[in-house]
Amino acid sequence: MLKSFFALFTSLMLMGFAQVSASVLNDLMPRPKVVRDASTEMWQFDPQAIKQCVAGEAIAKLVAKGKEAYGLIITPSGVEWYGNERYAMVTLRQLAALGDGKIPCCTIEDWPTLPYRGMLHDTGRNWQPLSQLKMQLDWLEKYKFNCFQWHITDNHGWRLQSEKYPELSHPQNLDRTDHYYTQAEFKALIAYAKARGITVIPELDVPGHSATMRRAFGVKKMSEPKMRGIISELFDELLTLLDPEVTPFIHIGSDEVKPHEQVPGEWIVGWVNQIEAKGFKVVAWGPGQSPKGLRQPLIRQYWMGRQVRRPENEPYFDSQSSYYINHVDPLELLAAATYQKPCLTGSVENRLGAIFAVWHDDAVAKPEDILTMNPAFPAMVLYSDSFWNGREKDQMRYIGNLPPPDDPEFSLAMELERRTLAQKPFFKGLPFDFYKQTQMRWRMAETAETKPFNELPWSQRIIAQGTIYPQHFFYAQTNLTNGKSGCVWLGTVVNSDADRTVEMIADCMNYSRSDGRTRDVALVQGKWNGKGAEIYLNGKPVPPPQWKQPGLQGRGTIEKPLVDEPWMVREPVRVQLKKGRNELLIKLPRKGWKWSATCFFPNDEGLSFEAPELK
Repeated sequence: MLKSFFALFTSLMLMGFAQVSASVLNDLMPRPKVVRDASTEMWQFDPQAIKQCVAGEAIAKLVAKGKEAYGLIITPSGVEWYGNERYAMVTLRQLAALGDGKIPCCTIEDWPTLPYRGMLHDTGRNWQPLSQLKMQLDWLEKYKFNCFQWHITDNHGWRLQSEKYPELSHPQNLDRTDHYYTQAEFKALIAYAKARGITVIPELDVPGHSATMRRAFGVKKMSEPKMRGIISELFDELLTLLDPEVTPFIHIGSDEVKPHEQVPGEWIVGWVNQIEAKGFKVVAWGPGQSPKGLRQPLIRQYWMGRQVRRPENEPYFDSQSSYYINHVDPLELLAAATYQKPCLTGSVENRLGAIFAVWHDDAVAKPEDILTMNPAFPAMVLYSDSFWNGREKDQMRYIGNLPPPDDPEFSLAMELERRTLAQKPFFKGLPFDFYKQTQMRWRMAETAETKPFNELPWSQRIIAQGTIYPQHFFYAQTNLTNGKSGCVWLGTVVNSDADRTVEMIADCMNYSRSDGRTRDVALVQGKWNGKGAEIYLNGKPVPPPQWKQPGLQGRGTIEKPLVDEPWMVREPVRVQLKKGRNELLIKLPRKGWKWSATCFFPNDEGLSFEAPELK
């Protein structure tokens, strides 16, 4: 049985080797499956002292675990590696970076639990330059991801050049930007990914999400007879750019098909047969269209209904729950990566892997905003461990809200948080909005009444996190309250060892980057949100930011890019703490879609936190 985070950490510490050695091995992400014979001796990283080991029974057993399994034998005089060279070198480079070139002597054996571990980017809605995509592929390789799903078409743009139908790329048919990828650029990115061990899954989304196609071909319905042949020819053109040995999967979308986008089932069957005849495997979203007459089940990529029983012969990818990071707060990722088991159901051989998604449905002012407003890089680090190692248990009751600090399961989140923060210095200059939060200590009071701090009816449960959901917008099993009061208060005691002015990150809205304004209430100038939220420090109001775009709400605002609504892209507030006890209080009425608050101190030096005393 695989060791848990806590067991691995404890066993290594009990070996008694030097602190620097322990910290380096215990900071690896994803964590290796087996670490043995760790000692106080160190090896100074030297590329000339690395060689391949090719013999031995242990090597044969490890290699039998799959083509991505690897081993390392690290001694004071050098390193021998076997199995997958790429991942052996990735691990060595990370160890060297963590230890400033000094690597503890040990033996490592490692292999992935899931065959495919990926990330999705939607460039159909919001185009990203090739350089930005390549940069992200570089980071995916560093954390042992091997899959990049490229959602390249959508309502706002068919972003892949077609020589057969160039009108798809005409500026009048593209929305938000007239950028698209030439066929040469498309092939260049696939080659770039292949050189890094990453399989690209190109997605041409049909027959839904088809506004660009309908504009280009002058049709109101996708069932117009000519559309069957046009889409068939577009798939044929796509396949001429690909090699099934390099790019084995073709994604056809097929979900969220509106009435005017419905097509006969035999059309879809024909497109699938056409693609499979060229040696490719077909992936479609689930839930999605399920036409009759297919020769074999489609590979499904599930985005909801994660506990639905799968057909035993149906391979699938898991992209459910908190894997849609355009909806979640960066700090919320910790719970998902710690407690959600990827690929929960179905036979083991059909659990192909997990893919987290960056959709950002709303318009952006510039392509880099996709990375500053969505926690793509923290997700890479956190999900690298979840996808590589899997999870022994599925504990969705902790998604959105971590377990209480006295729950033994809480140590798992603390350990994953520590490992992730150890990686943060590597991302200098890149948006990495992930901070320590498990030191926070809150209690919640359910009442709409305004009372002094020490008279609020505090709950027994202590909440140890930086983003809190009284009720989660997706996961009812994780709710902290039934919401009958219509309002909660969140309180914590901040102890400071001196009078000081500090930065505090605070947010009472948790804006989704996909339809956030459509589903939620508008921001109000002079208020923390439009729901009546308030923040107090030692009884005095903490002023909210000066909002740049108050009052925006409704479907028409999707084309108005977010500016300062997410806390990740605005300056922290500065507050004055007095020496000793400081009472921090958040009033959080319920209204609209998301009911949450984010509040923590990015630099907590000299600070400690206590839960409010119970009456």
